[in-house]
Amino acid sequence: MWPDNETATDLLGFDVHANLLRAVITDDSMLPLTIGVFGDWGGGKTSIMKMLETSLDPDTHAEGSTEHSRCNSIATVYVNTWQFEGYDDAKAALISAVLLELKEHKRFGPKVRDRALMLLRSVNWLRFGRLTMKHVAVPAAAAFFTGGAAAIPAALAVATGLSQLLPPHDDPTAATSKGEAAAKAGNGPDLEGILKEDADKETATDVRAFRAQFSNLLKDGGIKTLVVLVDDLDRCTPERLLENLEAIKLFLAVDHTAFVIGADPRIVEHAIRFRYAERATHNIDKNETDRLVIDYLEKLVQLPYTLPRLSPSEIESYMALLFCEKHLGSDQFKTCLAKCDANRLANRYQTFGFGEVQSLLGNDVVQGDFAGALRFCATAAPAIAEGLKGNPRQVKRFLNAFLLRKQLAQVARLDDIRGDVLIKLMILEYAHLDRFRELFDWQSADNGFPKSLGELEAGVESESTPSPRSTDQGWSTPALRKWLAMEPRLASVDLRNYFWVARDRLASTFSGVSLVPPAIRRVFEDAMSDVKRRTAAQTATRLGAEERATLFSLFEQHVLREPDNAAYYEALRFFIESDVVGAVETYANCLMKATADRIPAGVGTSAVTLLQNRPAAKAALEPAIERLRGLTSTRVGVAVGKALAPRRA
Repeated sequence: MWPDNETATDLLGFDVHANLLRAVITDDSMLPLTIGVFGDWGGGKTSIMKMLETSLDPDTHAEGSTEHSRCNSIATVYVNTWQFEGYDDAKAALISAVLLELKEHKRFGPKVRDRALMLLRSVNWLRFGRLTMKHVAVPAAAAFFTGGAAAIPAALAVATGLSQLLPPHDDPTAATSKGEAAAKAGNGPDLEGILKEDADKETATDVRAFRAQFSNLLKDGGIKTLVVLVDDLDRCTPERLLENLEAIKLFLAVDHTAFVIGADPRIVEHAIRFRYAERATHNIDKNETDRLVIDYLEKLVQLPYTLPRLSPSEIESYMALLFCEKHLGSDQFKTCLAKCDANRLANRYQTFGFGEVQSLLGNDVVQGDFAGALRFCATAAPAIAEGLKGNPRQVKRFLNAFLLRKQLAQVARLDDIRGDVLIKLMILEYAHLDRFRELFDWQSADNGFPKSLGELEAGVESESTPSPRSTDQGWSTPALRKWLAMEPRLASVDLRNYFWVARDRLASTFSGVSLVPPAIRRVFEDAMSDVKRRTAAQTATRLGAEERATLFSLFEQHVLREPDNAAYYEALRFFIESDVVGAVETYANCLMKATADRIPAGVGTSAVTLLQNRPAAKAALEPAIERLRGLTSTRVGVAVGKALAPRRA
């Protein structure tokens, strides 16, 4: 088993990416710069940043070398933005985190400590005195403007920064002209308005002053280059995500700074679309929205760098190194890793697997379970690469689950369990749980040999339509047709024991090891919100066919678990009206499969309206609506009957 953690140990050959980023960062002519390391969830973004952090540490280079001298003047700070999700102001939290890391830096801390503390006090004023104006600044200012500055508790004044801004309360000339005028008129001043007006006037000054002081901190502290690694940005809510980006752009991006941001670009674009396009107007042209999103992202991230998905040969090498790490001692593993790195330098397309390890370590070491594991890598890598989209984290989770299943089969003495069959079924389980459950029903009805699966496999070979025994057309998606075409073919395999070891997944939701990427899950969650639903639909239209299949599979899972939740049906209906490909088929599937007596009556009425208003949806919707109309003992059946009655009269 392997832990699901980021690592600076490079099993993926990602040092080439880290070295490229390092070359850009150490080029003074490129700074200041914000680099976006973009990739899917689990694609290796954090690992690359950890490698980059290690390579910029002078202690990793020989003392006296050019690299040691260069890195000795570079300060590297790692910040996990997700840790600030609960803070009242993400901008202030990020700026504070950077300053605190600099204050405690092992090489530069003593030189910059006092300056960092001074800037931290400035951040506290921005955070408490301005950004939480209604809760702190207004009551304090009210006391001041009405001549009662003495009433401000000292602790409050210090906490908010007012102690530095308010004049001594025994000074008769201390009141502002606005406060005096209000007092003479006998009216209380519009304190919020005054503070907001002052804040608007001074914001630009505050930003310029902070940037100047921050720049001086770096210069006087002997920091030639500051590198800030900003991780887990795509785990934040859209509002916090953009606040963090804006904090970098407005406050911290001074001369000789480089920011490396790790994120899924789809989540970043989704956040921009929601804030700046959705809130502006619902009538904005789609192309204008896309242009706005692109322009905004380009202003914040000057150099986007997208990580590629791993190829089958890279997956095989990665899996082989994971098993080497598991079965070998530290020295032997390092020998294998060094050899794999050398092979990559000589030929990026070469695979490091059973033959290479055997030649390196000998037959005495590569035997038994270890030899079997390496052979397994060679046979399983193509299917795993295809099924899991070359995602390193998913591969590791998949292998952990696979080993558990194999161990369960051994304990249960199921000696006929084949690794290649188990892998293919697990790929279906991970990526398309609804089809996996449907296959379970088929094999149960046919004593382990599902006839429908045989028809589907034959249909893929002849490129015909899916089997009519299938409850819907879900098997015709590109992703599932690829799965059907994978070796081995399963129609002649007794699947009963394979489903026995997977019975935990058949009886429960797929939450513990779910591989739904955060970008897809974010679209699903936003589809449940009346405010964010339009943005979710816009994002869904930009997903690839396989990603949309994952999204709609998530919808079906939730509908089957909570058929009485009208929000799922409403979100799908909105997606249909927004012309999201696949939405109408998913909506019809949900109406066909959900427990009818739990479907809300309003869903039936809405489905009939949808059928009448969108003729293109007729073929998919009519069977589901007819099914509900026949269930006259249910609320939804009655509602469908009433909705159809005028049209049929």
